[in-house]
Amino acid sequence: MCNRCSGIALGYCECAPITSVVRSGCPAFVQLLFELLPVGFAQNKSRKRSSLAPELGRFFRVTGGVQNFGPMEPPIKIPVGFYVIHHPKGNVLFDTGNNDKIITDPSYWGPNFKAIMPVNTPDVAIDVQLKKIGMTPDDIKYVVVSHMHLDHGGNVAKFPNSTLVIQRDEINMAFFPPEPFAGPYIPGDAYALRAATGSSKPNAMKMVILEKQDMDIFGDGSVIVKNWQGHTAGSQMLLVRLPKSGPTILTGDNVYFRENVEKSLPPNLVLAYNPSGIMRAYEWIRYMMATEKADFFTAHDPDAFKAMKKAPEYYE
Repeated sequence: MCNRCSGIALGYCECAPITSVVRSGCPAFVQLLFELLPVGFAQNKSRKRSSLAPELGRFFRVTGGVQNFGPMEPPIKIPVGFYVIHHPKGNVLFDTGNNDKIITDPSYWGPNFKAIMPVNTPDVAIDVQLKKIGMTPDDIKYVVVSHMHLDHGGNVAKFPNSTLVIQRDEINMAFFPPEPFAGPYIPGDAYALRAATGSSKPNAMKMVILEKQDMDIFGDGSVIVKNWQGHTAGSQMLLVRLPKSGPTILTGDNVYFRENVEKSLPPNLVLAYNPSGIMRAYEWIRYMMATEKADFFTAHDPDAFKAMKKAPEYYE
């Protein structure tokens, strides 16, 4: 098990860019970028943004739709986070945010765009955000998607030279999700995984397709993909081990808010493919917190986000 990971830096955008990146020669270092969009069942009229250093992402405005029995008004802004992990053997991107096609063509999302009203100004494009931390898509060796919903797997096609790490169950969900789970999957995002017509290979990019498996990406225990069916059939979380901060869990949408874990609060069950899997994820996170003093970062918790270090600060 590696304990020489470098650090995590956080960044958020109320749809604004990140400011900087901190690098280290140690095994793992995480940076966050965020975008701001309106997610869920509310409309977002805000066009503000801001930036983080450890995470890449956007924001949305949501209502109680993400939490069972939560109030539907007023709507709240939530971050949509994705993360860059620096490792001597290559950089890892965890999640890719909304497809940048909606910047110029909102109809790409169909009725989802009007329902969610994401911030879609040019500066939220993932390659623009990566540039803020001195990177391009070609600097990413592995792309790990927590799942293929529109706000997490949207930009996988922008990384044709990276290796995509994904569960087979999630590929199946992305291409032909069962009712009532189809809404957040954008068909065009799934089609991007397929090679051109006539190709002997099915995949458009290099892939590691996991069969309900975990994956130690670099073989040193510093960056571990955790297969965790919950929010979707093929959901994944990422465990990153840092030398000073200790284990840090990137939860994807298996956890929406910190209080979900702290109080064992289930999310809206419409957004839970496997509710018991989500509750087991809470239990595992609490176990890691108790036994290894782990912390966890969600993708959509606005209060937790406010408390995070902002670029150029980072977590070591």
